[in-house]
Amino acid sequence: MYPHWVLLLLFCLLIVIALFGNLLVCAAIFWDRHLRRQPENLFLVSLAISDLLVSILVMIFAAASDLLGQWPFGNAYCQFWVAFDITTCTASILNLAAICLDRYCHISRPMVYVRYCNRRRISYGIILVWVLSALIGAAPLGFGFGSHVTWDLHNKTACEMRLPLAYAVCSSMLSFFVPAAVMVFLYTKLYLYAQRHVRSIQTQLKQATSFLIMQLASEKIREDEEADSYEDEATAATLRNGTAAPTPPSPKELLEDVPRGSSFWDKFTRVLHVRRNPVSEEAQQQQRNTVSDQKARLTLGVIMGTFLFCWTPFFLVNIWRSWSPHDINKEAVQAVTWLGYANSTVNPIIYSIFNRDFRRAFKKIIVKLFSCFDRGKHDYGCVRNGVTDGGLADRKRSYTRSSETPENNNQNRTDAVATRLVLLNNNESSVIVEE
Repeated sequence: MYPHWVLLLLFCLLIVIALFGNLLVCAAIFWDRHLRRQPENLFLVSLAISDLLVSILVMIFAAASDLLGQWPFGNAYCQFWVAFDITTCTASILNLAAICLDRYCHISRPMVYVRYCNRRRISYGIILVWVLSALIGAAPLGFGFGSHVTWDLHNKTACEMRLPLAYAVCSSMLSFFVPAAVMVFLYTKLYLYAQRHVRSIQTQLKQATSFLIMQLASEKIREDEEADSYEDEATAATLRNGTAAPTPPSPKELLEDVPRGSSFWDKFTRVLHVRRNPVSEEAQQQQRNTVSDQKARLTLGVIMGTFLFCWTPFFLVNIWRSWSPHDINKEAVQAVTWLGYANSTVNPIIYSIFNRDFRRAFKKIIVKLFSCFDRGKHDYGCVRNGVTDGGLADRKRSYTRSSETPENNNQNRTDAVATRLVLLNNNESSVIVEE
């Protein structure tokens, strides 16, 4: 067994990350307007609350029991602790399955999802998750089985979870195996859908590139034919009149005479844009979508790999321990139990930090909190006006500075307008010069 200081460090690390990570998820969705407007984020709030309860009601007492080598909280709380353990862990797993189902419906049937999946229906799904979890967790208390305090040879107490085989199998099926099978099936379908989507994008990109090449080639042939016709007419005129043919105007001179709103100018700028960028904006967007699909596939692999790695050993040991309780030692049970608890620690990392909107919200919250601490105890603007808004004192100072110097503000606006005119003139001249 590891030394106590190693276990203490590991337990504290798992509990602290789970506690603050899930609190940060809830704070981000509560304070960020963009995240709050998305109804599907309610599932992430439910997941964060379940993992937060795992860290507070379950992991702290499990760490104290494992470090002390005994259960010091009495027989009554032993029964409630086991019920809390089953309820919160089941709610966490079922929330993961609900998130998987929500994402599958969102991607595979977007029109139906937008029409029917509103906040009310999502709230009903969350209530169903928690009711089912509470029923599974409260069954040992209602039927009078599940856990009790025992004494070993050294007169040390332990909170033993002794579940009947029928309950262990049924609860494991409802709490893990059925949700895991649903998640594997749906995420596999999403993976195959992403592959088909990437192949479709690549095919469209090749077709678009071939079309652009053919269009540019036809434009070049037409220009060459017009140039040859012009040279033939000029040569014939020279032979008839005995004078030199006039020099053809340069492209810059021709374009300077063309009105900016004409159809020829629009066509030229489109062709010039294609010449500057061999791949059009649509193709670039498709390439960005391809990269996003690859990241999505990687995220799906991380989600399923982490979930199965954390919970599969525990539920297999749970059934085996109910079948033959003396074949598995205490250390193995503790190891697989904490491996399952670790899933509540990594969930906010996987489902939130990998999301760009959550990273932006986390950055705002952290920066705002540090700015509040730097201002001191007497500035309560950051707390009163929310994390994403500035303090009232800062807005007053900004308004005072802007109102005290109207001449400077007018001068700044004049300079800004002049700068925009210079940039526009530079852009027009650069377009005209380029061939």
